Amino acid sequence: MNFYPHHIGDYMTGTAHLSWLEDCAYRRLLDVYYSREQAIPADVAQACRLVRASGKDERKAVETVLHEFFTAGDHGWTHKRCDEEIVKAKIAADRARENGRKGGRPGRTK
Repeated sequence: MNFYPHHIGDYMTGTAHLSWLEDCAYRRLLDVYYSREQAIPADVAQACRLVRASGKDERKAVETVLHEFFTAGDHGWTHKRCDEEIVKAKIAADRARENGRKGGRPGRTK
């Protein structure tokens, strides 16, 4: 995905307790999740590499955020809201593709 909705109120409410590094880690993890449209790798070191967390404090922030906001599973760290938004985007893309095959979005009727 090249775009995802960022609901500022929801984000601020859910993350107000995070440190500056944890907030950065969370945003970067979300960006990776959406851009790849798949779970964050289960290996925390690999997840850290994807979000450019190289310092000890940065890696700890990534680990903290993964444990708090993501769910560990067989395919890596998943995020429910991200998965829902990805599904919505795929549905919208399929609809747009179908309209394109038909010659574009149907005109409005009066």
